[in-house]
Amino acid sequence: MRWLVVLMFALLPLQWFVVAGTPLGQARLHQVAMLGLAMVIAVRLPLRNYVPVLRTGRVFIIANLYLVGVILAVATYRGDGVGSGARQLLYLLVFVALGGYFYRAAASRDQRVLGSLRLVAAVTGISVLLGFTIAMLVNGVNPAGVFARSIAAADPEIFQKEVFKSSFAGFGYDEESARGNLRHEIFGSVLLSMLVSTWAMRVGSAPTRGVLLGYRATMMLGVALLTLSLSRSILIAAAVWPLLAVWRSLRRGELSPRQVGVLFGSLALAGVVLASGLGTVLVNRFFTDTTGYAARAENYWGAFAAIPDHWVVGGFATAGESSHNFVIDTLLRDGIFAAIPAAVIVVTMLIVFGWMSLRLPRLPAALVPVVAALALPLVRASTSGGGLIPPVEWVALGLVVGVLAAWRTPAPDTVPARDDQARLGARV
Repeated sequence: MRWLVVLMFALLPLQWFVVAGTPLGQARLHQVAMLGLAMVIAVRLPLRNYVPVLRTGRVFIIANLYLVGVILAVATYRGDGVGSGARQLLYLLVFVALGGYFYRAAASRDQRVLGSLRLVAAVTGISVLLGFTIAMLVNGVNPAGVFARSIAAADPEIFQKEVFKSSFAGFGYDEESARGNLRHEIFGSVLLSMLVSTWAMRVGSAPTRGVLLGYRATMMLGVALLTLSLSRSILIAAAVWPLLAVWRSLRRGELSPRQVGVLFGSLALAGVVLASGLGTVLVNRFFTDTTGYAARAENYWGAFAAIPDHWVVGGFATAGESSHNFVIDTLLRDGIFAAIPAAVIVVTMLIVFGWMSLRLPRLPAALVPVVAALALPLVRASTSGGGLIPPVEWVALGLVVGVLAAWRTPAPDTVPARDDQARLGARV
């Protein structure tokens, strides 16, 4: 089963490959991988592994069940399809299944399972490179030429449209329906795989020199991929990780010479990037990309203007004018009774993130990437449109709830004591 988990992470970024049409909409490769893995986990994992997960995530799960119920009810009332509610229910089941798997991995400290999870980032990075290579060859995209033009014009839109949008056509999407915004979730899966591998490195047995070198090379590849994504939301979510690590080390007084060297080296590298043409493109992406910001603002105010006519049972097509805010889009799509549990979901994630962040100086270092993983669904809740939690974020939430369940409710016969956890977590 552990290699199926690795395979799922490898397929998670390949989101522009459509497998088949279904009554719930297009089934894409990453969705099939997630649901297939969840079914395998449900069959093979003992039920006792889900009890701590259900207990730890009970508020989040209850709010989601209520949200799904409202979505299905108002869709039936309006005479619309129930596809969105059914998809979210399936993703909720995936979340519980993955939570049970990560709970078992964290609780048992099975070195075979943790060893396979250490490979997740490398496998995902290679998968992204192979997937884009095939897509670019099929669509005749010249990334080097597009990159050069983007730097020459200091325009991130050139790279976004001519590399990403052009690459996604022909695998189930035509040129009109292909969207460059797919890259947010694609590179979100890259970030998540880096967090999973880092967590596995810190809770497993001491890595060999070869494994450690491979891990560091994988992290460098991941940073390069995230930078080239030009995704504001994913880069912001990624920045939370080192900030949490530095915060924890400073509060504990454990900022080692190696960490100081890595910190200053990263700052120097960031300076070099900013001084280069790529740095100008990134700066423009965040601060002067007026086309993207203007369109977002227009959609945002358009969505607000539609609230008085749709606040009871929704019915607003957020795909056309999305506020890119989970709660507001849920209100527009399905009404106030759906927006309430949506708000509870976001507030619950915020509370857990804030509580764990404040406690990090007293927690094992292994929990730093887990808490950082919670930043991904939080950032995407205020930047992704449609009023639904995207698939990659469900995987991230499964990691968080599973590991936190193991930390909060350790099994005496399989989990080291808290002091041992801290010692094991500080290895890497």
